[in-house]
Order: sequence, then C-alpha cells, then structure tokens
Amino acid sequence: MVVNVACPRDCYDTCRLKVYVENGRITKIVADDDRYTQGILCPRAAKDVERVYSSLRVLYPSVSIDGGVFKRIDWDDAIDVLVSRLMDVLEMYGPKHVLFLEYAGNRGILTRYASRRLWNYLGVTQTDRSICNYSGSKALKLVYGSTYGLFPDEIDRLNMAIVWGFNPAISAIHLWRKILKIMERSGYVVTLDVRSTETARQSNYFVKVKPGSDGYLALGLAKYLIDQGYVDKEFIDSYTYGYQEFVMHLEKYSLDVVESVTGVSKQKIIEIAEIMVNNKPFGIFIGYGIQRRYGGGEIVRAISILPALLGIHRGFYYSNTEGMSINIDAVEGIRHRFVDTVSMEKIGEELARGVYKFVYIHLHNPVATLPNASKVVEGLSRDDVFVVVHETHWSDTAKIADLVLPAPTFYEKLDLVFSYLHNNVYINQPAIEPLGESIAEYQLMCEIAKHVVPDKYQEVCLDPYRVFEIAIGRKNLEKLLAKGYIELEIKPREEYQTPTKRIELYSTVAEKLGLPPLPTPPEGDKCGEEEFVLITSAHPLYIHTQFEEVYGVNQNSLYISREDAEKLGLSEGDLVEIYNDRGSAVVRIHIDMGISRGIVWTSRQIYTIDGKRINVVLDDGVDRYGGATLNSTCIKIRKLAV
Repeated sequence: MVVNVACPRDCYDTCRLKVYVENGRITKIVADDDRYTQGILCPRAAKDVERVYSSLRVLYPSVSIDGGVFKRIDWDDAIDVLVSRLMDVLEMYGPKHVLFLEYAGNRGILTRYASRRLWNYLGVTQTDRSICNYSGSKALKLVYGSTYGLFPDEIDRLNMAIVWGFNPAISAIHLWRKILKIMERSGYVVTLDVRSTETARQSNYFVKVKPGSDGYLALGLAKYLIDQGYVDKEFIDSYTYGYQEFVMHLEKYSLDVVESVTGVSKQKIIEIAEIMVNNKPFGIFIGYGIQRRYGGGEIVRAISILPALLGIHRGFYYSNTEGMSINIDAVEGIRHRFVDTVSMEKIGEELARGVYKFVYIHLHNPVATLPNASKVVEGLSRDDVFVVVHETHWSDTAKIADLVLPAPTFYEKLDLVFSYLHNNVYINQPAIEPLGESIAEYQLMCEIAKHVVPDKYQEVCLDPYRVFEIAIGRKNLEKLLAKGYIELEIKPREEYQTPTKRIELYSTVAEKLGLPPLPTPPEGDKCGEEEFVLITSAHPLYIHTQFEEVYGVNQNSLYISREDAEKLGLSEGDLVEIYNDRGSAVVRIHIDMGISRGIVWTSRQIYTIDGKRINVVLDDGVDRYGGATLNSTCIKIRKLAV
C-alpha cells in the first residue's frame, strides 16, 4: 500500500511524500514528483522510517516519580491528573498562571492551530511566538502591509536572485534548486552573508558583510540607485508613499560611510547595484537569521525596499502565508477572555520567577531551543509548577516534565498541511496506526475540553473536516479531498495592505507607534573588545532537535577565523569554554577560512562537550519589533588545558 502524506515540519519546502506500508508498518519513504517536491528527498525525511520506530519514542503516558524516573500509567489516570492540576490552578490562581507553550514542531492545521482552541477559550497565557521571524514580519508589514512576496513559480522568470542572510542550500533545498536554475539561464545568483556558506560557495557572486550591518548596505545600494537615476519614476509615483522623505533620509548613507560600516568596498556596492539594474526582474530572498538581532526588523525593512525602487512589485521572499486564503484565526477559535502573552525570549525569566503554576507543552522543546536555557530549566523544575509535555520522542523537555503523554508522528494522523513558501495545500492521511498509546494533539485537546469545559465542548471541539472547511473553504476542501492536494489562489502582487494602499517608504503606522517612520538600521552588532558575536543557523541533518533520535546529538564545532584563532593561541580541534553572564559551555574549535573576524558560528541547538546546549549562552533580548536577538549574542572564549 502507498499513502500520500505531507511533511508539516518547520521547513520552507513542505514536501509531499509517498509512504510504502506493508503489514501495517512503514517500509520506505520516497519524495513525490509533484511540481514542487519533484522527487527530491531531504536527508531528514530520508531517515523518517528510523525516526518513527526509534527506541526513543514516547509510547505510553508516564508520570515522574523521582528525579527523572518515570512510571507508566494508563490514559484515564493521566487525564485525571492533568485535569485535576489544571482546574486547581485555574480556580486558585486564574488563567494568567497557566502557560500554554507551543511552537512549530508540526505545522498541521489540526495539530498546531486547531489545538489552540481550548487554550484560547480558557484565556490562559500564551507566548508571542516571536523566536523565529517575528521582527522581520512586523517590519515588512510597515512597508507592504503584509509579508508575502515571490512564490516559487515566479523564480522561473527571474534573471537574478540576491540571497541575503539566507542559506537555502541547507535549509530550503527545493527552493535552492529553483534559484540555481537562474545561473543555468546565464543569470546571476548573488549571496550576501557574514560567512562563506554552502549557498555562497555555489553562487556566482559572494559578498561578505559585517554582522548586523546589512541594513546600511541596503540603504547604500538604494542611495546609489537613486543618485544614478536608475529608479522607476512611474512606479514610484503610482505605487509608493514617502519617496521624497526617503531620498532625504538617504543622505547619511554615502558609499564612504557604508563601506566603513559594512566592510564592503564601494566598488562591490556599485557592482551589485549595476547587476540589479541590468538583470531585471530580480528577487531578494531574505533569511530569518538576519533579523534575529537588535535592529533586525529595520534590516529587513531596508532590504525589502530595493526591488520597489526599480519598479518590481513585492520583489522579495520572506514568508508567504499571508499571500494565501487560509483562515487561521477562525481555526484557532473564540478567545473567551483576553489572552496574556509572554515574549518567547523572556519565558526563562518568567518561569524561574514562578509566575506559572501549570505549564502545558507540545510541538516544542524549550529546554533545548529557548535562550537563557538555565532559567528555562530552573523554572520548569520548580516544585510549585506542574509541567505536562505531549511529545513523540523523549526530548530534553520531556525528561524534566511531571507528566509525559505520547503523541503520534505525522505519519500516524490526519491533518491538512500548508507551506509558508509555496501555495500547495495537502491532505495528510495517516499511513499507519498510532504507535503505542499515542493520541494526536487535537484529539487530546478535545479530551481535556470534555472535562474542563463540558458545556462548551461542541463549540471548542469540532469535527476535523469542519476545521479544514473553516481553514480553506468548502469548494477548496472538496477539490482537496478529490485530488489530495490543491494550489491555493495567491493574492495580487500589486495589492498593498498599508493605510495608504501603497508601498510605504515612509511608514504612517510606524509614525503613530512612535517607531522610526523611515528605515533606521543599526551599524552592526556591538560586542566588547575581547568578545565575539556568536551566530547560529541550520544544520542539514536536523530541524532544531528533531532527528537526534536518528543521527545522534549534534556536536558541531565552533567555527572561527584563522586570524582570531591565532590571536587567541588556538589550533584546530582545541577545546574552549565560551561564556557570558548567562552561562558557559565547552566546545571544540574549527578554523574556517570563510568566516569574518570578530564572529564565531555553529549550528543551532548543538549539544556541547560538557553536556549542555548552546542556548545556555544565547541572548534573550528583544528587538524593537518584538523578535529574538539570538544572533546578537556576545561571548568570550577561553582555551582549556588538555
């Protein structure tokens, strides 16, 4: 038997897969040949059979009895314990002291979004879900009114791609294949980054930029385009607002200043601008890591304006969810009370202070992924908080929970899956029965609702296909069920949802909010004289901590430039301690010729030599737009004696 499923992980590509099943067991997984997946399987999905049947699966409800020792219990007892603890906290402290903590471990409509219905109704505290692309999204909305831009099919008509602070050769391999075809058509792929990434090495033009200075580079390019008379005046007059104010604002971004701040020579700045002018249409692919820093939103804002100056509607890619008709708000249900939110970057502090007395976690491994990890662990380990984790595998977070409940993988449950890159939507049919006593996230939410809000059960817990209908509409659902996938209609590129209905180079919304109405990016990341900027990004074998069950923990080295290594007296393979006021960790050094001085890099969520996660040192600040500042982390490095 062959079953079509869709990968709902937190990945750009959102692929369709064919699952081969014999005697109720998955034997093989291959990529579908649909227009986007095109028969290409990533190294993660290639190991999914092993992950599904891993010995690290959570198969039965378990309760912690003593310092990390768990005892199996049945589901009735587990529900009784969960409901009793939840109701006690709601009655004694109120919903503000219940924390629903989730993220994007699975992005299915049922699994992630509809499973919020009970928690929204109860009015418990939730996170602002700001850890990934939040600041950039907020900034793009100031300019364009929404975040959508280029869709993959439009790449086929591009003569140039600028890949800015993004490594799709690792994190979006199907998108990268389409971008590479631009070079096959004799076009240009220009990569701008702080280090020579896999993407940079395959591009035909690479520019190394000082970390955090990208906004200056973007505005320097804008000034050059305007000074040379390259801008599309008709487009500017018809579709933009605040052009004259923007031109005056750019006076401070001369090529001399930009060269000094960014480390990019005036000649290279001019070359990039001329390539843009002579290779229209082009698109800018903006990475999320570039805005996970102080001033990150302003960086994205500045970059996104460049295509508009040359007459291109939404000539960027960042996140396309808002460009399709998916009614997520309705899927998530009624908010019976005002819902308090807490910054994901500050959860560690809040937990450690004992603000929350009941914490429910799913689709998320906060111990391994949130910044200031020591505080996260401290808070979740308090005696006066009850922690429930609903998980597929024994994660770092599950191991310190009070109650652990088994969840199925996406191969074991029904769902509807959409992408934040392309406009395909897939029905995900279960290929096999749930392993052990696994219960899907939405099903468990309904079970809890039955006990906590019995009089509102029908309102909170809807039939799954009714949820799908709410999400995409009846006609689309009928087509989806008949075909297995559909292409959602894309909103017009020339439609702008700003107050002026134009591209706001001068933002009227920012002005009202007391934010800079014109892009005002930082000069760069600022650390002390003996400190380094720590940058983290994706690894090809992992999605955050997923697939450690197959490949083992990620113990990647810390990459440092040869000049900085020599200055510190370090050699290849040396052990060092990295540290700051949040914590410390021991890692192994790798000397990399492609990295800039003053920064060090490693992949996300590495497991350090001394048994910690790299997030023990990560910055837990918040950008002015509300997003994470993980890539503004400053650390010191100390060589360890062997």
